[in-house]
Amino acid sequence: MSNTLKSDPAVVPPVIQYHKIDKPRRGSLVRGGFTPPQRFARQMAFLRECGFVFYTASGLIEHFIEHDSFPENGIAVTFDDGWQDNYTNAFPVLQACGLVATVYIVPSCIGERSTKAIAEGEEAREHLSRRQVLEMSEAGIEFGSHSLNHRLLHQLPEKEIVLEVEEAKRQIEEMTGKQCKTFAYPAGYYNKLVQQIIADAGHSAAFSTTYGPVDTLDLYALNRIEILRRDRFRFQFARKVEALQSTLNSSLG
Repeated sequence: MSNTLKSDPAVVPPVIQYHKIDKPRRGSLVRGGFTPPQRFARQMAFLRECGFVFYTASGLIEHFIEHDSFPENGIAVTFDDGWQDNYTNAFPVLQACGLVATVYIVPSCIGERSTKAIAEGEEAREHLSRRQVLEMSEAGIEFGSHSLNHRLLHQLPEKEIVLEVEEAKRQIEEMTGKQCKTFAYPAGYYNKLVQQIIADAGHSAAFSTTYGPVDTLDLYALNRIEILRRDRFRFQFARKVEALQSTLNSSLG
């Protein structure tokens, strides 16, 4: 697995990460992963105003592999866990703006109301249905793997890691009729064995959160910029993504 590519440590993978495009329910204990729908719409409009060009995660990686650099002004918008609000609240915004994105789903949760991908003690939430996945896929939204059951892969024996990785990829490809090309680690955690299994399964890259290296670009440990509920003002969002495009600073005036 020749997955570590030496590069300028100042280069940040141009990928942002969301979870829930919704407002937290009353009594919700963990609220950081929520982005209200209207704010999400404003953030997508801001990225377009700044001249970003939207790619799927795999499209961004394919460009990097071919050119040894990310595309100029390129960005990938990703969503982890495959919550139903990605369809009801995010998808209409993406469609209206003509944007592509990548959703990392947990196949065992499709069509289910589940607690597999949420913090302990939180109320179960609805995941995307098969019909919603197919509609989004037909409209150009990419679906990647977030493992079969959202288990912390670095804590599992090899046989169970293989099942989580290979079966998730198989089910996603069977459902969408398209290749499942990239992977997002549940909670961002991984180790060398997990990386190798994901590469061997045929994924071109895997995304963490903030646990990947910062002095190299490792295609199987790519960091993402997580957008959180506290990023409520335009300047806060801009500050998070300013490393991705030099023209952002001038757009803040």
